[in-house]
Amino acid sequence: MGTYRSLREYIEILESHEKLFRIRREVCRETELHPLVRWQFRGLPESERRAFLFEKVASVTGHKYGMSVLAGACASSRAIYALGMGCKEDEIFDRWLNAQKNPIDPVVVSEAPVQEVEITRSIEDAVDDIPVPLSNPGFDSSLRLTAALWVTADPETGQRNAGIYSGYIRKGGKISVGLGAGKDSRIHLDKCREKGIPLKAAVVIGPTPNLIYAAASTFPYGVDEYAVAGAIVGSPLELVRCRTADLYVPAEAEMILEGEVLPDAMDHNWPFGEFSGYMAGRGKYPRFVVKHITQRKNPILLDLVAAHPPCEGSKLKQIATEAIFYHGLKENIGISGIKQVAIHEESGGWGLFVIQLKTRQPAHAWQALSSAASLTPGIGKIFIVVDEDIDPHDLDAVMWALVFRVQPHRDIQTVTGRRPMMDPSAVSPAQPGWHHHYPEPHGSSALLINAVKKWNYPPVALPGKEYMERARAIWDEIGLPPLKPKFPWHGYELGHWPDELRQAAAAVVAGREPEETKK
Repeated sequence: MGTYRSLREYIEILESHEKLFRIRREVCRETELHPLVRWQFRGLPESERRAFLFEKVASVTGHKYGMSVLAGACASSRAIYALGMGCKEDEIFDRWLNAQKNPIDPVVVSEAPVQEVEITRSIEDAVDDIPVPLSNPGFDSSLRLTAALWVTADPETGQRNAGIYSGYIRKGGKISVGLGAGKDSRIHLDKCREKGIPLKAAVVIGPTPNLIYAAASTFPYGVDEYAVAGAIVGSPLELVRCRTADLYVPAEAEMILEGEVLPDAMDHNWPFGEFSGYMAGRGKYPRFVVKHITQRKNPILLDLVAAHPPCEGSKLKQIATEAIFYHGLKENIGISGIKQVAIHEESGGWGLFVIQLKTRQPAHAWQALSSAASLTPGIGKIFIVVDEDIDPHDLDAVMWALVFRVQPHRDIQTVTGRRPMMDPSAVSPAQPGWHHHYPEPHGSSALLINAVKKWNYPPVALPGKEYMERARAIWDEIGLPPLKPKFPWHGYELGHWPDELRQAAAAVVAGREPEETKK
């Protein structure tokens, strides 16, 4: 797999693997750009999805932009995600686990491509000249930076954070930032408010995919996303100090907006599409004031396709959160027997968790369920634990376990005290905004389902493995369509199968009558 240092080198990798559409005709950022990209999520199989590079971007007002826009380049498919990690698809999970266990500290350089051009014209005009697309024309009322990295530092400890937060663009170079409660940079801002000082911040436009993967993930407070991003691709990130603040940003990025998040200024914002697949209501967000801009020549705006799943947002959440929760349950909490954690993209990449577990004792499944639900109070709405023989990524297999290994009165629990995370089922959108943070009186809730066998079962009713393998050979020999087997593709025993029945089955395949057991 190819490696890259910059977004430009990554574009070459996408193109060499036939994962890029170059759009050379002029495209309108408000009405055409995102609908074009969105069609591949609604009309193509995942294997055929690509990134889009829009080389000529204009506004509905007729303004023509000097920046191109790259969309769908980080997580339109698992294959594209693997290119962004520099590995094969089946190596993604192990690459994620290694990056958490063995982060690689970044290095600081004195000169950087992202600082080759200093913006000397009006800052307001320069921000207005960024061709931010409208995600859901017809419903969105906000132009949002969706793939910008927001870099801040704890004013007490200096611990940095690099997170992906929505940047809502307003006329006149104004940006408000979606720092929701609990976000690391929001903690930094709250500390600055207590001190009565602004929060220094830098907005990184055009980061590389490894930075997107790390920054979009839910790590414990204090984890250095730069070090994780370096480990994802196997080499340290190069950072450069900002011109106006003691913050360090990726040297190979496309553009840096340096400035301050004001401690008391809040802006009302218009609706936008959220990862739940529904429009979010209006809200109030802190104001970021741009003070200084540096960039490469002819910079590229990286844009993420978010909102309704499947999309880049849901794929990003799905893959990273699977690895983070697996690591958290197995390494941090120390639960034995964890085999896999699957998070289904249909749930926005955050709502439906299936944990595959080798159970040791009757309480083991409940320990895994309770621990998973406690890792992050806003991630996960339905948690299911299944046995080793159930593929947690296959919803058909999971549904089979739910129907035939669960008794609702015994195996389902509800836990409260959770955050709704833009879930429209928690609170009516007509309610005041504060209800949506923690609905009274018990917050939001999650479902815990113990779908493991509670005792031995009879065998799975499919032909035995040797007979299916023999039939597979015949299938291939006579030229039937290619098969994509899904487990279980053969029968197997689950503990309850008396020897007389095993012998009777063997007799029939040998052409004999089963013998009646003598009483």
